[in-house]
Amino acid sequence: MTQAGEEKHIFWASGDDFSTFESALQADPTTKEYACLTELDDRRLYRVTYPEDAVQESLYPKATKHDIVYLDITTTHEESRFRVRIPTLEALKEYREACEEEGISFHLHRLYQEQPDDPAERFELTPAQHDVLVRAHERGYFNEPRCITLEELAEEVEVTSSALGRRLRRALDTLVEQTVRSDADVVTDTER
Repeated sequence: MTQAGEEKHIFWASGDDFSTFESALQADPTTKEYACLTELDDRRLYRVTYPEDAVQESLYPKATKHDIVYLDITTTHEESRFRVRIPTLEALKEYREACEEEGISFHLHRLYQEQPDDPAERFELTPAQHDVLVRAHERGYFNEPRCITLEELAEEVEVTSSALGRRLRRALDTLVEQTVRSDADVVTDTER
């Protein structure tokens, strides 16, 4: 049972040497106790309890204060790398300042914009452009040799072949701009 001032974390660990990991947990002065809750082939679910003095040094309370969500943490003997969701640039700035105040090294590796779930919105396609790309793909328009002509595809969507050709070119241009040439993605990586 966690006492006042203590903190408990539950997390998945993966790898091929859990005995070394558990030995390190046992030897770590910032770990009060730990338990393996579930074992799978290549990962284990752990619960670790930290004493009050270790909690003060923890990054987690600093993250939750700014509504930052840890998505993935990779730790080696040299560094810890965090992949997190940060709600605003102001939250990122305040989190970085909190880390620096505690003497925790902070290096921003990558910053991405969160994308909508709808593929048409995510790639800034109009609904008509999204539909024509999906239909052209499904019907084999991009196959070599083509399974359907532009004219046959245009007839299916009830527009002229020239209008469909323009729509298809605009959709492909937008898709290339938003994927191949885009610097925007989904999450933030940070290092400590």
